[in-house]
Amino acid sequence: MTNELEIAGAASVGGLSAGGHHPVDPGKPCENCGTIVTERYCTRCGQLASDFHRPFFSLVTSSVADVFALDGRLWRTLPMLVFRPGRLTRNYLDGKRARYVPPFRMFLLASVIFFLTVFTLGDRLGWYKDWKFAPSLGTGFEVNMGVRTADDQPPPAPDPEVNPAAPDTPTIETLRERLQNVALSDAERQEIEQQIQDITSRIDLSGLLTPDGKVDRVALRRIVEERTGPGATSGEIEVAYRAAEHAAVVYENQDRFANRLREWAPRFSLLFMPILTLTLAMLHAWRRKVFVYDHAIAALHFQTFVYILLTILILLGALAHVAVGTLVWVGSLSVVAYLYRLLRVAYGSGRFMSVLRTFILLISGITVLSLLAVGLVLLSFVLT
Repeated sequence: MTNELEIAGAASVGGLSAGGHHPVDPGKPCENCGTIVTERYCTRCGQLASDFHRPFFSLVTSSVADVFALDGRLWRTLPMLVFRPGRLTRNYLDGKRARYVPPFRMFLLASVIFFLTVFTLGDRLGWYKDWKFAPSLGTGFEVNMGVRTADDQPPPAPDPEVNPAAPDTPTIETLRERLQNVALSDAERQEIEQQIQDITSRIDLSGLLTPDGKVDRVALRRIVEERTGPGATSGEIEVAYRAAEHAAVVYENQDRFANRLREWAPRFSLLFMPILTLTLAMLHAWRRKVFVYDHAIAALHFQTFVYILLTILILLGALAHVAVGTLVWVGSLSVVAYLYRLLRVAYGSGRFMSVLRTFILLISGITVLSLLAVGLVLLSFVLT
């Protein structure tokens, strides 16, 4: 995925230049279609009227200068995009397009810079190393086995030789002895019963690890059979064991998540754009003169701003060591204010409708991102 990002970034940056460093000879026929070229570009096919049959050094210097000499469109586009929410979108939709960088090209460049920043800093600062559940954290990776409530006959306690409890964790026997105390209040009794339920419905996978870091499946099945109780059918035991088996597979392959994040996060980001466009279209469905194209431009500009903002915040956190909480607050408030202002200016909406649509877009956006995150986790452990 890194190679794809680099290629996309090179393509997007190259498209920001006007080709001004390649000399042309106007007044001659276009080598592509034969039309007389009066200026730099052919008016029929758009080809640059430049002769590339010249010394290698001259060709290289012209090409390099052309790539890095970003024309004035970029400097007209960036400040308006960042500091005047909605104005760039409105101007573009009103037909003033030649003076600005095309929205998708700007979106592509901003997203490439963002993901390269995240992945490069992550590699240097070790953000993606050892993404695993630490065995010392609480009871480890907990698996809900769907056992009976505390009122039923409880299953036996796990074998301490296989799944030892932490020294400060009360055993089931200790908790049952406490329940015999008639002086307990209803709240205290309910709390102890809940502790018993929690212990009997969870498995500490870290206590089942073999020397090579794998989960001992034989010991896991034995604990599952003990936890489900003597009255459980073979089908119930098998269902419970499959759930525990899936949890064990996740526990053993937690390092896949970082790799899937690098591979799929940019693709999910691109997928989010049409979703945002569709949401904007549904929120403005009754406006006849507003088309899907208009919503797509607004969605591209909004996501471009988000990428620029996140890139700045990540750099501030990593290099200037600004507190994460401060960055989260600044980022959240900036996104809300920007989205509200974009709806006001680009669509001409009133204050109340802009606030309402901003709230709906934020809720739907958070929901979609959550679903995409869940999908990313599933991809981490389903795909090989």
